[in-house]
Amino acid sequence: PIFEQLKIEEALLRADAGNWCLINDGTVGPAIVLGLSGKPNVWVNCEKAAREKVEVIKRFSGGGTVVVDEDTILATLIMNTQAVPEVAAYPVPIMAWTEDFYKSAFPPSFKVRENDYVFGDAKFGGNAQCITKDRWLH
Repeated sequence: PIFEQLKIEEALLRADAGNWCLINDGTVGPAIVLGLSGKPNVWVNCEKAAREKVEVIKRFSGGGTVVVDEDTILATLIMNTQAVPEVAAYPVPIMAWTEDFYKSAFPPSFKVRENDYVFGDAKFGGNAQCITKDRWLH
């Protein structure tokens, strides 16, 4: 489940010194995941989520509110800043670096637009970042 992945990500960021690329091909059932500052009572119909048995989770990183399910591919990078010294540990440089990192895996229409990954004008992914003194998660 997605909650387990989020706990693993946080543990690897905070308690492990390695660089990681985690890929999860889907999650059991739908879930709503909110960023650290997300407000469930604003962004989620909590009564309907409970009635439909849709898990609502607040993650430790930033980012928007998303619905994930068995068709969602989740990719997480956890990096030491020293491993990628050319990337300033701030949101925009990290997004630019990940665009370069991922572009060989996608068609030419792939790009970063603001805080999202797009094919042309169609958004297909976003990001949730946590940046600490010497490490970052994206």
